[in-house]
Amino acid sequence: MADRGGRGRGGGFQGGYRGSRDGGSERGGRGGSFRGGRGGGAPPNESRSKVYSPEGRIPRPDQAVTKLEDEVIENSKTSVKGVTASLGSLAVTQKDVSGNVFPCRPAFASNGQNVVLWSNYFPVNVEAAYFYKYELEFKEEGQPVAKTGKEQGKSRDVKGRKLHLAMEQVLQQLCSQNKKVGMASQFKNHIIATKKLSFSANPMTVQIPAESQDRQPEILSVTVRGPTEIALPDLISYIRSMDDHGERAIYPKYPEVIDALDIILGHTARSKLGEVTSIGGSRLFPFGKDEKTASLMQNFRALLAARGFFQSVRIGTGRLLLNTNVTHGVFRISGKLDDVMKNLQIQPVSQNDFRLKKLVGAFAKFLPKTRVLATFTVTDGTKVRRSKALQGMVNRLAGTMAEGPNRPQIEPGWEYPGPKSIKFWLADDDGNRYITVHDYYKKKYGINLQNLPVLNIGTNKRPTFFPAEFLEIQRGQSVKAKLTADETTAMLAFACRTPYENALSIAQDARETLKYDNNSTLKDFGLSVGKQLATVNGRVLTIPAVAYIDAGKKPVAVSPYNGSWNMRDVRVVKPGALISKWTYINMLQHENDVNRQIPKGTMEDFALFMSKNMGINIAKSPVDLPKSHMVFKTAMGAGLENLFSYAEKQGIQHIMFILPQKDTSGLYTKIKRLGDCQFGIHTTCMVSRHLFKEKNFSYYSNVGLKINLKAGGVNHKLKSDSGLLKDGQTMFVGYDVTHPTNMGVVEGKEPPSLVGLVASVDKDLAQWPARAWEQKAKQEMLGSTLTEAFKSRLQLWQSKNSNSLPENIVIFRDGVSEGQFAQVIDQELPMMREACRLMYTTKKQPKLSIVVSVKRHQTRFYPTDLNEMSRSGNIKNGTVVDRGVTLASYWDFFLTAHDALQGTARPAHYTVLLDEVFRSKFGERAANELERLTHELCYLFGRATKAVSICPPAYYADIVCERARAHRPEYDVSDVESVATSESESTSAAVKQVHRRLQDTMYYM
Repeated sequence: MADRGGRGRGGGFQGGYRGSRDGGSERGGRGGSFRGGRGGGAPPNESRSKVYSPEGRIPRPDQAVTKLEDEVIENSKTSVKGVTASLGSLAVTQKDVSGNVFPCRPAFASNGQNVVLWSNYFPVNVEAAYFYKYELEFKEEGQPVAKTGKEQGKSRDVKGRKLHLAMEQVLQQLCSQNKKVGMASQFKNHIIATKKLSFSANPMTVQIPAESQDRQPEILSVTVRGPTEIALPDLISYIRSMDDHGERAIYPKYPEVIDALDIILGHTARSKLGEVTSIGGSRLFPFGKDEKTASLMQNFRALLAARGFFQSVRIGTGRLLLNTNVTHGVFRISGKLDDVMKNLQIQPVSQNDFRLKKLVGAFAKFLPKTRVLATFTVTDGTKVRRSKALQGMVNRLAGTMAEGPNRPQIEPGWEYPGPKSIKFWLADDDGNRYITVHDYYKKKYGINLQNLPVLNIGTNKRPTFFPAEFLEIQRGQSVKAKLTADETTAMLAFACRTPYENALSIAQDARETLKYDNNSTLKDFGLSVGKQLATVNGRVLTIPAVAYIDAGKKPVAVSPYNGSWNMRDVRVVKPGALISKWTYINMLQHENDVNRQIPKGTMEDFALFMSKNMGINIAKSPVDLPKSHMVFKTAMGAGLENLFSYAEKQGIQHIMFILPQKDTSGLYTKIKRLGDCQFGIHTTCMVSRHLFKEKNFSYYSNVGLKINLKAGGVNHKLKSDSGLLKDGQTMFVGYDVTHPTNMGVVEGKEPPSLVGLVASVDKDLAQWPARAWEQKAKQEMLGSTLTEAFKSRLQLWQSKNSNSLPENIVIFRDGVSEGQFAQVIDQELPMMREACRLMYTTKKQPKLSIVVSVKRHQTRFYPTDLNEMSRSGNIKNGTVVDRGVTLASYWDFFLTAHDALQGTARPAHYTVLLDEVFRSKFGERAANELERLTHELCYLFGRATKAVSICPPAYYADIVCERARAHRPEYDVSDVESVATSESESTSAAVKQVHRRLQDTMYYM
């Protein structure tokens, strides 16, 4: 099923860069500071002060939609009252009340200042018709590919470009056989038709045109199955009434119809092979005259950033909507391969040139499977171009990997040889002999080849050597790549655009690329896309005040401004346990960097600042180590283990590691694995350049906040407790599952998915101890371990709260897609219920609410008024939207709690899957209370002096998953075509578990 508007984990770049969790530059704890936390800001951009306003007017939100939304809420109020009454007597063994699962929206919330916003949705008009969906299976029959003839091979699956060309031929045949029938396809395995199709033959055969005259067309067998009826009248009836006839648990609604509409709306753009590249079911990238690209070759890797568009049909109240957004992806660079090599200064490399070998090796790793156009000269002297997949760059092993008696010969001493250093066996009229690639082209074609590495367009066993001059990398080839720090910086610079720029691109460029206008296919199916983006009603919530204490230990309130605040003249609310023994060590690249160490005096200044200015319990001087520095080579050997062993014997509680730069070498992960898991000693990594700055109080403050949390302290809290927070009887839980991405993996050895679970233990919602564990790769739903982990959080709460258990539990489940909502209720909820049953025994069971929180979706909002715009051109922080682009009959809302300093702010999307808490306590005010609570939670992220973009339970759970990945270095794969471990041995299961001394702490900060 296609991604439904990205409410799951879609979006972001292809590659290791997952995008800021906060849609602009706000990074959830990296900013905010002792001196104000404003950061460096972005370069001046006139579009930051512009409001998108086509034709100079702002249309009102659709009044028919608003009227229907109000009617739906009014009709549901009786149901809400009944459920509220039933919740008051919830029994221990009672099954979920039907109204609790996918609960009706109790009301549209009303708190806050009203605003009108643009959305990135176009209304879609559709006629009440029936369509027919067919499924196709393609098989390659192994026909000979050259006139010389070969035995027919086994049939193979058809993929990629060949599949697209085959579908074109199928559509041509079917259109000729079915006059006046509209058809659309995603050019993979489905066709949508306006009428049932007739077939002259099934299976049918199609021919893919030959690339050149010396080739025969390829013949494929196509089996068509179906049709499945797609009933639009049912969908239209639901949209107009929002009546699901009691089938609330079926979610998302009408997925087959929405999939069909997605295929139809994407057909025309996808049909432009070579001009538009499709990734997945929803992302389309223009190449050629309309392409928007930027080089990512900072690290000798032949990568390209490209701008494209996301589109997906969504069901709204009273209308269909087309969610359209700007998206970015990573692609292979295109162009003549010799030009690419010369631009990067790629040349043949000897085995002794370690620097160049590393750089050229980085380039070489991205070549396998790259599609190229190879220029051949055939027997009659005609030049032809054929599409080929590169095996890779020829290296010193080419001779040993080849089969046969006359293997290629590589001149000794070369890692990546040039054409004069590679010999192959040639049998021609002049006899049998070895000849270099250079001499062969000189003799046969009179061409002097450039001194560039040679490519293999055959296989390792049967290589075909080809000069770079005769190869052209085809455009639009996406690649999964874990971006380096430099590449990520370049990608962010390319992708970071103001709301005005993105809104303009969607309203103009996307319409052109995605062919929303003058589209005969849409006309055939009775579809049309509205000319303007839809406006919606939003509200800006009141910003909460946060509390600290002053030098006299009296409470003091601080009022955030633009979503952030500073700690000037205030101290943390509660210091953690005394850190009586701590130490530090300088990590150096080389021994001769010893003069770049941070001196002991600087670290003592840092400790004094934490103690005097922040109120953190830490000794003023570190424990002296036998040696104040360690080089990387020693650290990656046994050096770190020896250091931790020494620290453990000395009773050291916290080690501060000073790195020369942000680590990408595996040192950071090793530090965290040893500290968190093997030795149970808290660690903090710092970057030396920040410490070299005199009195860098901003940096001191940010690091100090993390240290206090690890020690069990409370950094700040809300000034006023209200609602669920007031009585301290509610436990908040967050959990998430992260999956390995952008890794080349060996089948059967896939890295596991990792689960992170956090839960509050105090009324201030400051401490969130965690649990993490593994489960089967790419499995989103949690297994039975959830029961034990959830039980452990209840036990911890009990130990911190006078042996009592919480009356309410509010759970934020991070990151599941809409198609998995029902699984959360059916599979995960029973395990949490079981944990409660085991803990509460005969006591009254707690009331539970489950809210799914999602950041990686494609919904965006833009201001319509200069007076309602942030300094970066975004909507104001605290803006919430719960109508216009939502389903009135379900309970969800979009919240932009943070202030995005750059780019376009991405709201968090919250959907209530289960509610036994809010409606029973607040009745019709439940929607207001949930939005207020969620918004205020975003001001309680402990390591930042700013509001974060997603509520802390979900955010912390995601961080726990990231830390759990660091505890498993054997799964750290950074290159697209390689599978490697950062350490020679795999990490034992015992070492992957957090040490007992740290289990009940925020070690992951």
